[in-house]
Amino acid sequence: MRPEKVLNRRIVRVLFSHYAGRGKRRIEELFGAEKQRGPGAFLGRAFLQGVLSRAMKKISVDDEMQRRFWSRPYHRQLLLNVLETIGNHGLNHPFRFEAPLVIVWNYTNLCNLRCRYCYQSAGRPAPDELSFGEKIDLVNQMVDAHVGFVAFSGGEPVMEPRFFDVLTYASRFLHTSIASNGTLLANREYVDRIADGGARNVFVSLDGATAPSHDFIRGTGSFARTIQGIENLVANPHVSCGINMVVTRRNLHQVPQVLELARSLGVNSFTHYNFIHTSRGTEDVAFDLTAAEREELIDLLYDWHSRRRETGLNIVSTSPTFARVIYQRSGGKKGGVFHYTADSGNDISGIIEYAGGCGAGRVYAAVQPNGLVSPCVFMPDVIIGDLRKNGLKRIWQESETCRRMCDRAGFAFDCAYKTVCGGCRARAHAYGNLVGPDPGCAVYREMRGDAPDPVEEAISSREGNAVTA
Repeated sequence: MRPEKVLNRRIVRVLFSHYAGRGKRRIEELFGAEKQRGPGAFLGRAFLQGVLSRAMKKISVDDEMQRRFWSRPYHRQLLLNVLETIGNHGLNHPFRFEAPLVIVWNYTNLCNLRCRYCYQSAGRPAPDELSFGEKIDLVNQMVDAHVGFVAFSGGEPVMEPRFFDVLTYASRFLHTSIASNGTLLANREYVDRIADGGARNVFVSLDGATAPSHDFIRGTGSFARTIQGIENLVANPHVSCGINMVVTRRNLHQVPQVLELARSLGVNSFTHYNFIHTSRGTEDVAFDLTAAEREELIDLLYDWHSRRRETGLNIVSTSPTFARVIYQRSGGKKGGVFHYTADSGNDISGIIEYAGGCGAGRVYAAVQPNGLVSPCVFMPDVIIGDLRKNGLKRIWQESETCRRMCDRAGFAFDCAYKTVCGGCRARAHAYGNLVGPDPGCAVYREMRGDAPDPVEEAISSREGNAVTA
């Protein structure tokens, strides 16, 4: 029986709405709150736990994985968000959360570097950035809306004077992570303050395996300080460290070396970031990957993903193409969930049509330093609301732009992998059509045949296409 035949029944939706609202106490008890006594409380708790356990096993979440799930308080937010969404709207595909599950918060425009591809054009702090009080209010809005995860980005968030106060407060309720250029983390005091503030992950940008390649993107002398920052993070037992890499034709040849370097440094993840030519990145549009180069890269990442138990590296990509390659190479049994890969032992084929593909505008949103909200950090010019005028949840729920991005039947192209992948909406927008195809996709390129390709046109229009830094 298909999941929606069960979950879209009125009685099920009423129950889910109850547990997401007045019955929220039963959820809190499953995550460790003191259990109320009495037959009503016991039956409500037992029924909910039984239903959830059965649902998890349907998607190959074993008993040990369930134990870990219930041990993490921030998963309460995830569960409440899912229950509220299904209670209000039923199970639809693709699944769009009632409020963003993940917020990428460009916390400040202040930064000590001037990186070549910065989507924020960061440097000086913006004059209209949210005040400390407004930032605390935003955290409260996230909690009330059942946001589960917040990633602090920038700029360089650790430079902002009140950042660690906000981090400490947010970490009481949410899973918090930080995106950093890593240079300031060469000072262990910053790493200690991050750990003390409750951040669970720090993702450091590393765009090459050598100083010349990385420094070309990030600035002279940054490579050595970034490596020292990574080493300091790895040495701290209270925070996990991952490496982020923006891959273009300049550094594609260095990806294997960066993967090996990540392994030797002892980090636990490698994330490939799609190159989006926005803000400062517009100057390097001619170095975007061709469809063939992107396919080569994603195949390499899949090979490393399949060896992750051996290497210790969790492989992630912001390109939905990764989900399509995983799906193809696993014979349709595995895929990506909102850009993130499933464990190599899990068969998630039953939920791909609901959870697969780009998550912009349906799973996550971005908040700018001044409180403007966009569907994705790589769409800084697509504004869906202003937190100084409306609340986070209202902005999300009333956004016609987000609804349009999630309506795959209304996309301006057709593809057999639309529910598995569907293309990156930020790349589609950067090349001229928010609901158009991702021009960096090999499947799309094959469908177009001899028609002009916008990526290759951009490359050929620029003289001197050296691909190394």
